[in-house]
Amino acid sequence: MDKEMKQIFKNNVIKFLIGIVLLFFCYLYIQKYPAEKIAIFSGFDVMVQRVEILYNKFVNNNSEALKTKFDYEKAYEELLRIAEANGCNTPQLIQKLKDTLSALQNEPMKTLPDTLPGYIRKANELKTRVSQECKK
Repeated sequence: MDKEMKQIFKNNVIKFLIGIVLLFFCYLYIQKYPAEKIAIFSGFDVMVQRVEILYNKFVNNNSEALKTKFDYEKAYEELLRIAEANGCNTPQLIQKLKDTLSALQNEPMKTLPDTLPGYIRKANELKTRVSQECKK
């Protein structure tokens, strides 16, 4: 190796070590703040969902219904988190939220356009019940 290649190699090794140190600090930060960890993983889930929507758009399936389904899955998950965080006194309500969320997640694409309005209506009803029954 000539002198110029040695200099380039040395610079790359230094950049690599700086990157490792920064990555270590990022790891420590994520371990200290679990909400950031959740944001990273939910970002990955969103990317997977967007790829699935894009795929359905190309094969001429109802991609808008799928997008709405994913949005309402998030809404049900958020309602479930709110109900559990506020210490809901009615376990039936929490179980109903879990059952509805799992039913929505298992809903096939063929029946989704027909059943989605029912899930939307039920989400609004459950949101009202959570706000009334689950107060700290």
